[in-house]
Order: sequence, then C-alpha cells, then structure tokens
Amino acid sequence: MTSVRKTPWILACAVACLVGLVYDFSGYPLLDPDEGRNAEVAREMSVSGDLVLPRLNAVPYLDKPALYFAVGAVTMKVLGPTAFAARLPSLLFTIATVLILAWFGRRLFGSDGAWTATVTTAATPFAIAYGRTVIFDSALTFFVVLALVGFYVSIEIFERQVEAGRSSGRPRGEWWTTLAWGAMAFGVLTKGPVALAIPLMVALPFSIWRRAWRALADPISILLFLAVITPWVLAISREVPDFLHYALITETARRLTTDEFQRSGPLWYFVAVLPAAALPWTFVLIGAWRALREQRDRYGNLDGRIAYLLLWIAIPLLFFSISQSKRPQYVLPLVPAIGLLVAAAWRGHPQSHAGARTAAVGLAALGAFLIFASGVIGNLVHAGNAVAQAIPLPAMVLGAVCIMAAVCSWIGRRHRGILLLTLAMPVSVVPIAGSRLMDTIGSERSSLEIARTLEQIGGSGTRVVAAAAFPLSLPFYLRQTVILSTADGSELTSNYLTRHFNTWSARSATIRPPDYWHEAMTACNRPTAFVVRSDDEEKRTVLGAQLDLLLDTGKYAVYGPCGMTNLADAIR
Repeated sequence: MTSVRKTPWILACAVACLVGLVYDFSGYPLLDPDEGRNAEVAREMSVSGDLVLPRLNAVPYLDKPALYFAVGAVTMKVLGPTAFAARLPSLLFTIATVLILAWFGRRLFGSDGAWTATVTTAATPFAIAYGRTVIFDSALTFFVVLALVGFYVSIEIFERQVEAGRSSGRPRGEWWTTLAWGAMAFGVLTKGPVALAIPLMVALPFSIWRRAWRALADPISILLFLAVITPWVLAISREVPDFLHYALITETARRLTTDEFQRSGPLWYFVAVLPAAALPWTFVLIGAWRALREQRDRYGNLDGRIAYLLLWIAIPLLFFSISQSKRPQYVLPLVPAIGLLVAAAWRGHPQSHAGARTAAVGLAALGAFLIFASGVIGNLVHAGNAVAQAIPLPAMVLGAVCIMAAVCSWIGRRHRGILLLTLAMPVSVVPIAGSRLMDTIGSERSSLEIARTLEQIGGSGTRVVAAAAFPLSLPFYLRQTVILSTADGSELTSNYLTRHFNTWSARSATIRPPDYWHEAMTACNRPTAFVVRSDDEEKRTVLGAQLDLLLDTGKYAVYGPCGMTNLADAIR
C-alpha cells in the first residue's frame, strides 16, 4: 500500500483511537478511592506551591513519590481544580507513549510498523482505561517504555560498533543509554523502584545475550540517574527522616514479599489479566505465533527484535506473578510489547496478516458472550444494584460492535488499514457505549453529590467534620480540607499515615481523636456539617437526634448544620 493510499486509513485509525481516549473524558465524577485521593493530593500541591512533599488533607502522603502529583498540580494551576485537569496528565502521558511507540515501531519494522504499533497500543482496554484515570500507571508506562526503547537502541548501536571494530572507548550509543537512565529516574519519582526494575530486568539479560552489556553500564548515565532522584529524596528525608526506610522496606520489599497490604492473588492472576488488557490484539498474537517463531536473524537465531519484545513481556510478568502484591494496572507497561509483536508478525506481509482470522473468531466469540451474558455480568463482577442494572445495555451494544468488527475484519483481513480500523473499533467505542454506565458508577463512587449538598448550606464557610468516614474526593470538590475524627487514620487509605498515625495526628490540624465529632456537635460555635458512614447506626442516632439529615447516598450520610439556623431548609 503506497503512502498516499495509507493516509486515509491512518487518519481514520487515529480518530478512532482519540475518540476512545477523550470521549466523555470529564463527563463523570472522580471515582473514589484512587481518583479522589490522587486528585486531592495534586490540588493541595497546587494550592501550597510545594511540589516536593505530597499531602492528603494537609497530612504528608508518602505512599507514592511526587512527580505525578506535581504534573497534576501544574495542570490544575493552569486549568483550575476540575476533573478534566486532574485526568489530563494521564491522557498526555498515554499519548506521549503512543508517539514513542510509533517512532520505535518505524525503527524496528518500517513505516507499516509505526502505525501498526500505534493503533495496537492506543486501542486497548487498559490504554483507554488508565489514560483517562487519575492514577500513576500511565506515567509509569511512559517512562518504562522510554527506558526500554533507549536501552534497545543503545544495544543495537553498540553491536554495530563492535562489528565495525570500534569496541574500545565509550559506546557511541551513550546518548540513548543516558536517555534510558534518565527515564528510569523520572519513573522512580513517579511510582518508585519498579520503574528501575522493569527496564533493567528486560534489558540486562538481553544485553548479556547479545554481548553488549557495556551499552547499559555507562557511568555518566548512572550518575545522571542519581542526580535526578537524590535531591528529592534528601528534601523529603529532611521533612520525614524515616522516609527511605518506609519507601524501600515497607512500601516496596514488604509489598512484594508479604500479603499485609491485602493485594495478593493467585499465581496465574496476571496471566489472565494481560491478555484481557491487550484485547483484541491478544487474539492476533495467538494466531500469529508461528509467524513470530519463524523470524530469524542471519545466524539462524531468533530475531533480536522479537526476543527483546518477548523478554519485555515474560520477565516482568514472571516477576509480578511471584510478587505478593497484585493489581490489574501493574501489567500496563507490558501492553506496548504486544502491539509491537503484532507489527512484527505482519512485517513483510502486506497481503497476508497472520492471526487476522483468529482475531475475527475471537472477537465474534467475545461479542456473543457480551450479548448473551449481559444480564449476569453485574453479578459476576459483584456490582451494586444500580450499576448491575446499568450494565446490560452497554454490554449488548459492545457485543454487537464486536460481532460487526469480526465480520469486517474477516472480510478485510488482507488490507491492513481495514483490519486495524475494524479491530480497534470495539475498544474505541467502549467510552461511548459505557457513558451512562460511568455516570451510574460515578454517582456511587464519588463525593460530588455530598459536596453540592454542603455548598448549598454555606459552601467554604461551613466546617466539615468526617466521623470515622472520609469520602476521598470530598476535599477536592469542596476546595478545602476536612476535619477527620478517627481512631487510626485508616479512612485516608494511606499506608504511611496508618503506620505513623500517632506522630502526624499530634501535629495535624485536620486529624482529631475519634470522639471529636461529638464534642464539635455539642459545643458547636461555628457552622458545621457532619459526614458519617450510612451503616454507622450509633453515630447516626446521636446526630439525628439534634441535626437534620441532609443527604444519604447509601454509603455516606450528611447531617447538619449546627451553629446556624434555617439553612437546612434551603436544600429541601
């Protein structure tokens, strides 16, 4: 296919991918706990101007490093503290990752590899899900991909240098090595040591196999890595002397080796998650496996490009599988390798795309499942009643799209543009088909309705006391911190705070003893509203005896206000 004939298909695929990423991007509220918590940390950072120490409800939040929060703080400073501004960093990191893969795909497999890698990465469930979620993994994926690309190119240049008889001195690909170590440094500042571990566990064995380990061990690049992370570590350690012990031992080593964080899962957990994360391209790889195995270099060995991509998947997958901490998004940095493997399988076969028939059959089967199981999917995922009732319609719509895409991809399997567009379509329409479902989920998992209720009775002039309950997005929507009356601070979902509760509760103006809510109600000298869990009957009985019930979401109940009169009627 000539470049002129490719252009319309490239544009169509780009539009499909962008629709999947941006449609209804901020049309539903921030989802607690992760989005609400992370957005509030970024908001507080934007207000304070302190881009070094993350804070949640004015208390140090050291469960994650500062970089992602700092980027969110900048977007909020420019655009205001909105859901759009909070989610924008994830979208930008996702788009940047796709652009890097377009360049890398072109370098590995030519111009066809560029747009194939782009579509097969952008049009995946996990890229779209985490590219529109206030969470760290899209940023982590960007830095991991950048590091892996840098290491591969550096190794490639080193091999050429050796073949040309110039093996002495500093490798000519040192710039790429420096880029890789720099990317890992910023990745560490985003989500910790995992950003160092993933690229090295892939690139190091590959470089040893290729006898090019010197391409990785560049002293200047390693010094750059240390120069990037050390200032932040020192700055945090001045504020929090035990930070390194917590970050390296508690948050990293114990998370990997124990189940105390209650995120364990079966050994095969990620073996099941990764194929789903990369649909429908997983179907392509299943059918294209023989085409990949047959690709050899001039010495008869497995093509180095294929080997690198397989290592990119296999070693981190094994590492995460034996880890005691398991969450679906951990495999997000592995998804790009699947897209690149699809580009590899289709390389040099403009009229025959390995795995296309398998993908069509797989999509058809998936579509049939979504249609016929639409009524029970809510029960399978243990959704609440409202969400379970909202699932069948989008499931049937998506199932129908899958079947139509399967038919079209079967018919157009010899045309790369048609094949890419039709296989990308089911994933790209997920945000469209699921927009009402996300509204329902948002109403269950967001504090927006609580914030609106509180704004009607006085807005920022009303103090909010949360009694053993903390809707994590509430401070974000109120644009102010909330007083938390708590026994251990667990409501903030911060492992660091829970372990250091006595230290920080004594210093904080937003953390109060568990009986403080009762004192605040009894001696109410300023407008105050109270938030409790809906199932906390003891507190609800006491509050209800003296204050009006303003709202009950089914998860949280709001009472008040005390210290003012006749304002509760305003919201009735």
